[in-house]
Amino acid sequence: MPAAATDRRRIRRHQQGATLLIVLATLLILLAGGVALLRSSDANLLLTGQLATRRDMQNQGERGIAWAVAQFNSGALSSKVSRESSQKAINYSAVQLASNSQGIPSILLSDTAYAAAGMTGSDIESTNTSVIIRTVIDRLCTEEGASATDTCTMISKFCGGHSAGQDSSVGGGEVLKCEMTVYRITVRVDGPRSAQAFYQSIFAM
Repeated sequence: MPAAATDRRRIRRHQQGATLLIVLATLLILLAGGVALLRSSDANLLLTGQLATRRDMQNQGERGIAWAVAQFNSGALSSKVSRESSQKAINYSAVQLASNSQGIPSILLSDTAYAAAGMTGSDIESTNTSVIIRTVIDRLCTEEGASATDTCTMISKFCGGHSAGQDSSVGGGEVLKCEMTVYRITVRVDGPRSAQAFYQSIFAM
């Protein structure tokens, strides 16, 4: 066989071998890229699920706050006298509850502490989403009874009037101020997969 033909065959075999190596390297690169893409997709799905759960729990927390506000507007805490003593049937304490460093009442941190406090208010449960909402309300005072500046956290509010006998157009009239007691609403939301979140609102009236 001529030497030239043998050389050509040898060159073709080398070229085929080199092509095979390139194809294998390309397949490995594509495989690695596919695995990375799958992992990225899984991470994105997990993150999307977590964000959706967090958003839903926040919405559920607002339900607990709305329930507590309704107690002040037209419910068991609508009168000043009713707020001077604790009402455990609606999870209300006329004395400020002990809290952790984040300001969350300790009785919400565990079911044992909640039971020990004697609170008997019903939780709001959503069977469709496996969510449980527990709300407690406390007055920022050191003792029960009428609110007073020496026992309660209070803020002053301009009442829009002047002291008796004084005309607002005359200098020296004393501006009337109202002392308002501060209250705290704290909501614990237990969600699916042992998720738990706390929401809080503080206001004065």
